[in-house]
Amino acid sequence: MSNIFQNDELSFKYPNNWKLVEAKDIENCMAVLDCDSKFSRVMVFKYPEEGLSMDYLKSAIEDIPRESSLIVEDSHLTIIGNKETHELIAKDTSHNPILNTHSLSTINNRDAFSFNFLAFGEDTPDKDGFMMMYKTLEFK
Repeated sequence: MSNIFQNDELSFKYPNNWKLVEAKDIENCMAVLDCDSKFSRVMVFKYPEEGLSMDYLKSAIEDIPRESSLIVEDSHLTIIGNKETHELIAKDTSHNPILNTHSLSTINNRDAFSFNFLAFGEDTPDKDGFMMMYKTLEFK
């Protein structure tokens, strides 16, 4: 079973073990979802007029300042859920358990949209829910 997040720009499904939480004070944030496991969070962002091209988006995301402890393991362009996607995977070992991040970003009508998955621990089953969200993403 799943739920649906929707607004006037997009919609996506999310599993029943994820809950929509308030994101009113986070700039450019459209949605925040926490998993019942208490180890994972997904944050959905919209960056207006930042979607010039997928190559530009990839470079811009790679150039974002990060804590020195957050190490980018992979950054590439791919197709996920029939969408051109920039995928970035990073790990912060300064946390115990380790903080894993996985970002999937795409462009729609010159706007950039990013789904950011944050999870504590090495092997979390919560990642399946995150991938479901992105794969079911539809723009209106």
